Amino acid sequence: MPLRRSYAALALALLLGACADKPAAWLNTVSFDVALAANDSTPVAIDVVSIRDKALVGQLLTLSAADWFAKREQYRRDHPSTLDIASWELVPGQKLKAQLPSDREAAWAILVYANYAASGPHRLRVPDTRTLSLTVGDKDVELAP
Repeated sequence: MPLRRSYAALALALLLGACADKPAAWLNTVSFDVALAANDSTPVAIDVVSIRDKALVGQLLTLSAADWFAKREQYRRDHPSTLDIASWELVPGQKLKAQLPSDREAAWAILVYANYAASGPHRLRVPDTRTLSLTVGDKDVELAP
């Protein structure tokens, strides 16, 4: 009997370990609430980036939004099968709920970049959720409560 329990415990540990090494980040919808004075009352470009290459996550986490938007097309060309990029240009005062394509694969991480005129990182890592709500504020983007 003790041997049987040991095998069961080992099987459970292996199963849990195998599950932990698979991408699980997935978004269905994104909602935006844009402040009237956002980005000095000018439109804000927002990218939601799903990353399916584990090694690329760390690299993209070092980029500010300005760096991301300057290099986005090259990243898209270099990683066509491991990046999904959803883009919006939002105007001050806008409220929007967007459905993301359902044919995407799970990602290792999902990042949000907001292209503000003011300097700063303007980058968020999305928590494990299916529905994301963002507040596009005067000077930065943040997760809505």
